[in-house]
Parts: sequence; C-alpha cells; structure tokens
Amino acid sequence: MSAFSTPLFALLLTLTSYRLAWWVYERTGRHPLAHPFLLAMIPVIVVLLALGISYRDYLAGTAVLQFFLGPATVALAWPLYRQLSTLRHIWRQVTLYILIGAPLAAGLAIALAAICGAPADVVGSLAPKSITTPIALEVSRLTGGYPALAAGAVAITGIVGVLAAPLVFRLFRITDDRIRGLALGLVAHAIGTARAFEYGERAGAYSSLALGLTGLLTALALPWLWPWIAGLL
Repeated sequence: MSAFSTPLFALLLTLTSYRLAWWVYERTGRHPLAHPFLLAMIPVIVVLLALGISYRDYLAGTAVLQFFLGPATVALAWPLYRQLSTLRHIWRQVTLYILIGAPLAAGLAIALAAICGAPADVVGSLAPKSITTPIALEVSRLTGGYPALAAGAVAITGIVGVLAAPLVFRLFRITDDRIRGLALGLVAHAIGTARAFEYGERAGAYSSLALGLTGLLTALALPWLWPWIAGLL
C-alpha cells in the first residue's frame, strides 16, 4: 500500500482541506459561495487525482469521520433542549410544517427525476436528498438506490439550500430565527443547520429539530411507500 493511501493521510487531507476552506470562508465575510462544505472538496479532489488515490481507499481512510456523523447529529439535541420553553407554545405549527414539508421535499425529487426519465434505482437514490447523510445512505439502500449517488444528492441539496436561503429570506422578509432554522433544517439538513447556527442558537436549535424530524419521517415512510412508488415509475 502506498503511503498516500493510508487512513492517516486521508484524515490529514480531509481536516487540512476543511480548515483551509474555513479560513477562506472567514476571509470572505462568510459569503455563501465560499461555504467550507463547498470549498473543502476542491483540494481533496485535486490531491486524489494527482496522487492516483482511488475513492474507495480514501473513503476507507475516513471511516472514523463517517462514524462520528451519527453522534454529531445526535449532539444537536442539546441546543434544542435549551429552546424547549418556546417550543412548547408552537409544537403544533412545527409538527404541521414537518408533515407537509418532508413529503414535499421527497416528492418533488421523485417527480422531477421521473419526469426526466430516470430509472427507479436512480429515483430511489435521489428521493432522500433532503435528509442528513447517515440516514439518507440507509434509506437509499432500502429503496434500491445507490448510497454514493444518494450522498452526492444530499451534498448538492445542502449546498444549494445554503446558497439560496439568504436570498429567499430577504425576498420574503423573514427575520424570525425560528422560521429560518426550520427552513434550513428541512431543506438543507446538516449543512443548513451549520448555516443556521450562524444566525444564532435559536435558529440552530430549530434547524436541528427540523433535521431530525424530517429524517425520522422520511426514514419511516419512504421505504414503506417505495414499492407503491416504484410501481408507478
């Protein structure tokens, strides 16, 4: 095995790329187009291609980071706990928002992919695009999709959501951090939640709530409904 194909190299490459991307993000005044999730992949791709490292080897080397995706998602419950006093008064509205928004997010992906003539396995990969990566990977397996394609769809969805959110908030004059957080969490999952925390702890907490509930509803409902959906494709 090459020295460049070791887990240590993969970890150092990933962490260094992210730190560099974060530095650029801060230097640009946290401009959405310079979001670390968007920029950090560039040096990783360049280095992998230059050194001839396969994606499979790189993925195996970053297994420890993938493992911590789950615990990191669960840890988002802490800021939500701090907002329980206000959440108690609007839990009905939040529940209705998730019950409408989560199916709509998955349904639009399925409908657009089907209209474009995508096969069922591709549609199954795109359907969980608006839920966080660890959940989306498992859901894509249950819908007969490709986990790698699902992960890419999740990443693109999060990036587009983060880029579009400031414009949408200004256009509709949305200044309530609770609404900002719910929108970012439902549409842009973990990437949107990271962006929501930049608006404040309240926005981050509500984004965490939307992320979790959207993932839970999608994970429970989509595999159960998939045989019926696949029959319509």
